[in-house]
Amino acid sequence: MEKQPRMRKLSDPEFQRTLTLEQAYMLLIQFVEQYNARGESSTLDLLGDLSLTVWGDGGSGDPAQLSDFLSVAERVLGPVGHDA
Repeated sequence: MEKQPRMRKLSDPEFQRTLTLEQAYMLLIQFVEQYNARGESSTLDLLGDLSLTVWGDGGSGDPAQLSDFLSVAERVLGPVGHDA
């Protein structure tokens, strides 16, 4: 049986990082670029996938989006615990 990936939530420790507005902007740009690279270019689709109100459990509308966001954050900011 294949192990299911853990569903991410904003309350996870990985989301408790401090960053500058410059870093936040770079993270936003790179996240949207990777999202669009998959052919998912509708702003409404993106906002729906990111919505935290769809399921009411602290996860996003598309659970993979929080993991994708963390991957981009690691590229922009470095690994958790690493001071850039």
